[in-house]
Amino acid sequence: SGQNTLYDWIRDHRIHHKYSETDADPHNSNRGFFFAHVGWLLLRKHPECIKKGRLIDMSDIMADPVVRFQEKYFPLLKTLFTYVIPSVIPWYFFGQDFMLSFLSNCLLRNVLTLNFTWLVNSAAHMYGSKPYDNRIQPVENKWVSMVAMGEGWHNYHHVFPWDYKAA
Repeated sequence: SGQNTLYDWIRDHRIHHKYSETDADPHNSNRGFFFAHVGWLLLRKHPECIKKGRLIDMSDIMADPVVRFQEKYFPLLKTLFTYVIPSVIPWYFFGQDFMLSFLSNCLLRNVLTLNFTWLVNSAAHMYGSKPYDNRIQPVENKWVSMVAMGEGWHNYHHVFPWDYKAA
């Protein structure tokens, strides 16, 4: 859904896991639900987050030609895959009204997927159980898991970050 470049997403995810719930965490849930949900995108990053972000090794990611391609052409790719293709295909091939196609397939879908993703940073760090490690803030939240394709099993994800079943 065009939620930033692969490079930025991976860097922020690595920082989040390494410095979870500290000032270096890009979406620190200790700063409240709103900040963890969307505020972190609206406000400047904490200086500690910027400092730690520069120290994260991203050489493996920058060695990937797909990541470099997406980084270089992100504005074009985002526009094409988030707005143009989802609007044009139903209109051109299936006769759907263009405005309805744009509103439902672009705007509504984007608002929903963004909020479902952001619930992982907010609700899955605040509301739920902690069966794997009760000393950390991430929780198991079945509602977030249902709308975010399993990402709500967040206590497990933080305890076993290498297990790609929970990624």
